[in-house]
Amino acid sequence: MKAHVDPTWQAFYENKAPNLRDKLMVKYLGLVHYVVNKLFKTMPTNIDREDLVNIGVLGLSEAMDRYDPYFGIKFETYAIPRIRGAIIDELRKQDWIPRSLRSKSNKIRKVVEELEQSCRGDLNDGAIAGHLGISESEYHHWQSQLNSTAMISLDKPNPNFDDHNLYEAVEDVTSANPLESIEEEEMKALLVKVIKKLPEKSRLAITLYYYEHLTFKEIGKILSVSESRISQIHSETVERLKRMIQKEFAE
Repeated sequence: MKAHVDPTWQAFYENKAPNLRDKLMVKYLGLVHYVVNKLFKTMPTNIDREDLVNIGVLGLSEAMDRYDPYFGIKFETYAIPRIRGAIIDELRKQDWIPRSLRSKSNKIRKVVEELEQSCRGDLNDGAIAGHLGISESEYHHWQSQLNSTAMISLDKPNPNFDDHNLYEAVEDVTSANPLESIEEEEMKALLVKVIKKLPEKSRLAITLYYYEHLTFKEIGKILSVSESRISQIHSETVERLKRMIQKEFAE
């Protein structure tokens, strides 16, 4: 027997009607802005926020298509990692340079080519800036923006490293001790086991806080309770998890 779900989700799950999609998109658009706000803090300065929002909306739409409301998990919990994943995947496909910065790069290249043909000797920044119709300080700012987008392939042979790939010269600081890895995996499995035994609200609060990195205030909005109540739920749940884990070890 299927669990009771919101009528709108039930109808959309069954026929994917455009009007229902629009209704749900408006309702959950805030999830896209939430994810973008989190990611934007770590993005290069040349990344346009609106571009991230547009990609996130596509991720939201895809999450809606794949979401099963009868699975027993809130849509917010299901959608957030998928929106984030859609944005990151799309950025990986691109070269990280937006159209506005690509245009600046093309203008600089064109001016340099023209000056190299008409001038003799080394080109200076002042001359290039003058032909671009901008100040020298503005030209330096353009160069700074372009430098921040430079990407180096670790797979490309480098003569400075005896033609070895660069990744061979980079220390792997993430390499873990095999025994520690086994213990970590066992602890993760145990945590998953005990978390599944928690009441729904406690389980969601813990998941959103530790896995989605939401604040108590943000979790409170999703679960429709106060920030102080989420704090209380968190404290009670952590203590409950400790007791459950101790019991598992004792058994």
